Amino acid sequence: MTKSLFGLFTAVMAWVCIVIMIQCFRKKRWGLGTIFLINFFTNLVNSIHAFSGLLF
Repeated sequence: MTKSLFGLFTAVMAWVCIVIMIQCFRKKRWGLGTIFLINFFTNLVNSIHAFSGLLF
C-alpha cells in the first residue's frame, strides 16, 4: 500500500515538474528548465520502481 502511494505521489510530482519545466523553457530560463527536466526523469523512474515493487 505504501509503495503504491509513494508511486502515485512521485507520478504527480513528475507532472508538476513537466508543467513548471514548460513554463521555464517558454521564458528562456534554460538552467532552471533543465533542472526540472532531470527532476522529472528522476520522479518517473521512482514511480515506475514503486509501482513494480522494486523499490526498497
